[in-house]
Amino acid sequence: MTTGPGHERWICYQLVAPMERVLGTAEIERRRDFLQTHADARTRIEVRSAAAGYPSIESERDAVAVSPHIVAGLREAAAQGASAGIVGCFSDPALDAVRESVRMPVVGPGQSSVMLALQLGERFSILSPLDSAVKRHTPRLRAMGVAERLASIRGVGVSVVDLARRANDAMDRIVTVAQRCVEEDGADVLVMGCMSMAFMGIVRPLADRLGLPVVSPVLAALKTAEILLDMGLSHARTAWPEPPEKPYLA
Repeated sequence: MTTGPGHERWICYQLVAPMERVLGTAEIERRRDFLQTHADARTRIEVRSAAAGYPSIESERDAVAVSPHIVAGLREAAAQGASAGIVGCFSDPALDAVRESVRMPVVGPGQSSVMLALQLGERFSILSPLDSAVKRHTPRLRAMGVAERLASIRGVGVSVVDLARRANDAMDRIVTVAQRCVEEDGADVLVMGCMSMAFMGIVRPLADRLGLPVVSPVLAALKTAEILLDMGLSHARTAWPEPPEKPYLA
């Protein structure tokens, strides 16, 4: 496995959109730099764009359409010697399929950040770009067995792409909705339910302003992947068995 000088391992962060066509290659580099800044000194980060897909994931249609490219991207990274993979979306699209397909640990930001939030308070709220996320996230949280600890899922009324472009009023909208999660819903921990929101770098200012923990799915996924590598752990094959070989009929 080639990692470069000073690095013992590399983590592939798989984007879920053809980012160079949506926001440009500079945004891919910015996200890589953000991850690399927060990574362990032994870790090299590589960010890979999806071969095709919608500009963002805001529905099940969007998630299903890009899933084959997520699987293909992380399978290729594993074959090239990646130590671990991250699915770059809070919805964790194709996470189960990728875990069936590779032996390296693969982490979902949604799963990672929610599990971290449970250790920081009794009830958590998810800040999502749009209100439509309530219908999409609730069944996943029930399946994870954490629905009883969920205070609310609230949309901030800004699309994923506009968050990535740092819409002028995005921070004010996020603060307003976050305060409602605390004051009206009883949350004592907040989870950013969008990677573009988390890549804005506002987690600490928001936490300071509200006086409670705010979990970044970007950093939760990165640090979970690093912990798994430190401990020599990966997902159980009994839980995600390797699919039988068969022809794919195009």
